Amino acid sequence: MENPIKLTSTRLVNNRRQITISPEAERIISGLPPRSLDVVTVVGPMRKGKSHLGNLLCNKKSGFPLGDELESKTKDFWFWIGPHPVQPNRYLMVIDTEGLGDPLDEEQNEKDMKNLVVATLLSNHLVFNLQGNLDHTFVSQLRLMGDLAEHVRVQADGKDEGNNLGEHFPELWVAVQDAHLKTPHRNGRRLTADEYLEVMLERKDGHTKAIRSHNEMTDSVKAFFPKRHLRLIPTPTIDSDVLSNLDKVDDRDLQRNYTDAVDSFTREVWNSGSVKK
Repeated sequence: MENPIKLTSTRLVNNRRQITISPEAERIISGLPPRSLDVVTVVGPMRKGKSHLGNLLCNKKSGFPLGDELESKTKDFWFWIGPHPVQPNRYLMVIDTEGLGDPLDEEQNEKDMKNLVVATLLSNHLVFNLQGNLDHTFVSQLRLMGDLAEHVRVQADGKDEGNNLGEHFPELWVAVQDAHLKTPHRNGRRLTADEYLEVMLERKDGHTKAIRSHNEMTDSVKAFFPKRHLRLIPTPTIDSDVLSNLDKVDDRDLQRNYTDAVDSFTREVWNSGSVKK
């Protein structure tokens, strides 16, 4: 498959958003010879490098369209599928999603949650793409992840397994791009990125409304995503012209620590071993 195509379409039915699989996507997927499937879906706020990260996870420089304007470039879900880069006899499907938090959409919150639910159910790897410094604000951006229990129900033998969603949810990868601050030290050594994520997800003492909200959110994230990781990706370059053309520039024009970080990240995801059931 050379270029990504549209996976989903959204329409209003009785004033409710309904997400459907596009006929072309259904035709392509159903026509593939049977193999195990690795589904990686990239979600996150708009205009934060989500589509570029999706291209890298396809082992490609270009494909999902990039934009350098304030308006979101990706609408609905798009996907690419092809031979797995490192796992023989598997397909790799990478899904790029519409950015969360579109200020031009009057029904943003409802749309964001529905898109996140669909992305979670489709995937065995969910990449939550963020951007900026490592502080507690990035944890607040995971709030939607903590609200999933209100919108997803799993039944087995007719019984509601709402408390065991973590058994059915994908592996979570929080990718923070343009991260230029290092993780802090504890007990005389620097924390790994995964250890720092656990620090950010620790419960807080107190009974204020803000603390209760934080604890509910972090408890939910930990329950829903028992397999979770944090990966820090530094800025690719300080050259604004290069940043606007990441799908065209040579890796030699990018900072070495950036190319090393994205190479390590993509290979970790590809080699994780799990497949979509």
